[in-house]
Amino acid sequence: MTNSAHDPSILRQQYGDGDRLAARQALWRYRSGPALTPTALDLAGLAGPELIVDVGCGRGTYLAELRRRGHGGPLVGLDLSAGMARISAPYGWTAVTDVTALPLRTGVADVVLCMHMLYHVPAVPAAIAELRRVVAPGGTVVVATNSVGHNHEARTVLAGAAEEVTGGPVRTDWDTSRFSIDIARAALAVEFDVVQVHDLTDSFPVPDPDAVLGYLASMPPETVGLREGPLWMRVLELAGERVAARIASHGSFQVTSRAAVLLAR
Repeated sequence: MTNSAHDPSILRQQYGDGDRLAARQALWRYRSGPALTPTALDLAGLAGPELIVDVGCGRGTYLAELRRRGHGGPLVGLDLSAGMARISAPYGWTAVTDVTALPLRTGVADVVLCMHMLYHVPAVPAAIAELRRVVAPGGTVVVATNSVGHNHEARTVLAGAAEEVTGGPVRTDWDTSRFSIDIARAALAVEFDVVQVHDLTDSFPVPDPDAVLGYLASMPPETVGLREGPLWMRVLELAGERVAARIASHGSFQVTSRAAVLLAR
C-alpha cells in the first residue's frame, strides 16, 4: 500500500491550498532555536544577484523572505500544486511541475532550494539528479529534511487516539524517515562532490493546545488508515482532549524537531 507521505493524490489534496501547510508550519513558531527560513538562507551564503529556484515552493515562505531581504536576482517557484504556485506568484515567476522533470535549462540556476519536500517524492534519486542538472557549475543546492523521531510526541498521541477509536493497532505513516538526515546525505553524495549537513534538532514546549491540534488536524486521515468522516473526527477530538490534558497538568506539550539543512555542491 502506498505511503500517504508520497501518494500523489493525497499530496495534491493536502497541498491544494495553503491552509494545511500553514497549520503545520504554525507549530514551529514556538521553537527555541533560530527560525529555519532565515537560517537556511544564511547558510546558502547568497551574494545578491543569484538566480534562485525554489523547488516545492509551497506557500512561498523562502521566496518571500528573499524579497524581504531585497534579493536582486531572479526568483522562480516550482510546485506540484497549482494552489501553491498561485500563492507564491507575488514573489517570483512560478509554475506547476514535478521535481523529476523541471522546466529549466541545464545549469541555469545559481542556487536551488528544495525544502522539506524530498521525503514526499516517490523517485528520490531521479529528483536529486534533476536538481543536479539544473544547478550551475559552482552552484549550490540547499535541501531541508526531517528525520527519525521528528514530532514523535504529537504522532504518538494521534496513533493512540486512533487505536482507541478503531480498536486496533495503528502506525502513523506520514513518514519522513525514508529521507532522514543520514539517508539524505548519502543520496545527495551520489550526485554532488561535497555535502555539508547542518543539524537543527530542537526540543521545545508548546503552551497552546490549539497549535498542536491544528498540526494534527492538518494531517491526512490516511496517516492512521482512515478516511475523512466520523471516525477521523472522533480521533481528532480524542487527540485534542489528550493534548489539552497534558498541557493542563504540565503547562505545555513538548515537541521535538529533528530537522537539518544540507548544502550540496
